[in-house]
Amino acid sequence: MLLNDLSNQEQLKMTELVRMKRIASGLLILMTVIFIVSRYFHAQLPWLGYIEATAEAAMVGAIADWFAVTALFRHPLGIKIPHTAIIPNRKNSIAEQFGLFVQENFLSEDVISDKIRSMQLSHRVAKWISEPDNADAIATQITSGIAGVVKVMDDKDIRHMIENKLQQQIRETSFAPIIGDILTFVTSGKRQQDLFDSFVGIGLHLLEDSDADIRQTVEEETPWWFPGTVDRAIYHKIVRSVSKTLYEMQVDIFHPMRIRLMKMSTDFMTDLKLSEEIKEKEIALKEDFLNAPALDEFAHSLWADIKTALLNQSQNPDAELKQAIADAVRGFGESILKDEVLAAKIDGWAEDSARYLIRTYGHEVANLVSQTIEGWDPQAASERIELQIGKDLQFIRINGTVVGGLAGLSIYSLSQLFASIPVDQLPQWLQP
Repeated sequence: MLLNDLSNQEQLKMTELVRMKRIASGLLILMTVIFIVSRYFHAQLPWLGYIEATAEAAMVGAIADWFAVTALFRHPLGIKIPHTAIIPNRKNSIAEQFGLFVQENFLSEDVISDKIRSMQLSHRVAKWISEPDNADAIATQITSGIAGVVKVMDDKDIRHMIENKLQQQIRETSFAPIIGDILTFVTSGKRQQDLFDSFVGIGLHLLEDSDADIRQTVEEETPWWFPGTVDRAIYHKIVRSVSKTLYEMQVDIFHPMRIRLMKMSTDFMTDLKLSEEIKEKEIALKEDFLNAPALDEFAHSLWADIKTALLNQSQNPDAELKQAIADAVRGFGESILKDEVLAAKIDGWAEDSARYLIRTYGHEVANLVSQTIEGWDPQAASERIELQIGKDLQFIRINGTVVGGLAGLSIYSLSQLFASIPVDQLPQWLQP
């Protein structure tokens, strides 16, 4: 692995790894030098035997641990000794086992549920979104997102969609029965009589207010040679007849004209709900309306107004839409903090969602880990892993050197101790 191909963090790790390797190797070289020197002068200075034994055992420990650490990543000295270069040779098996390890120990439903439960997500999120600055930031992101979506939308497609939706809704909705139900409700019971009285009262007021117009109409419609007295007589006859009829209808609920009009209104409301003829007329009227250019113009102007409003709202930091969203977000957070039942429900939803995701897609994550490692070049995989843990493994070499030296010193010291004791004074089980 080239040093130039590594990231800054990996370069630091590589530098540290190289340094630790040098320390471990330097310690081995130091023990070798000490062993050679002490071995050379051992005959003249017998006490150097302790140092010689220590250095010799330290060399053995250092070499053994060097072999063990090196065998994980490559063949020691390039010699293809069995059971060496373990990681490159068993990369795929290690990848599969590592994927299963991640799934069973980190992506299990119980582990994730316990973590989510301990985090108290609802309170954390609620507290965060309750802050005005955070709520404003969320509102800004939402309005910006809406504006971005609006900008990339094709205006023709949106207008076509609105027009089709309106046409579909108008065709599927039968308005006559709805109007009939509304009128039936409005005129049900005593309200029908009261409504009729109101209309009669309106008619009387209109008759009084139209006095001058009625006079003028009578004069215009009668021949020019009619005397004025005849015109006035005709006017009075019309006004009095209509006024008398309206008044009688108002005070007499059993007036024949009133009963007939009431029946006509009732029949009309029934026809609105049940008449096939009215239904066919309604369909024809709706088709005429749908084929008119006004619907297309309405869809065009509606989308244009909506688009303009959304873009203006998104570009204005003090827009009502943004403020409304921020208030809603902040209010939702405050509601969660005040309502423990709601907070518990949200935590439960989060936990259930996490369990579902792990149950459904946990194996996909494990497969991703395994397949990613399997896709690595064996040598590159070995170097990657060594880069991550190699520094700590070099301490094994250092510890092996130290522990080996201490073990050698202990064994040599004991041997010298027993050698200085007469044979007959040794314990029986140690005597030859």
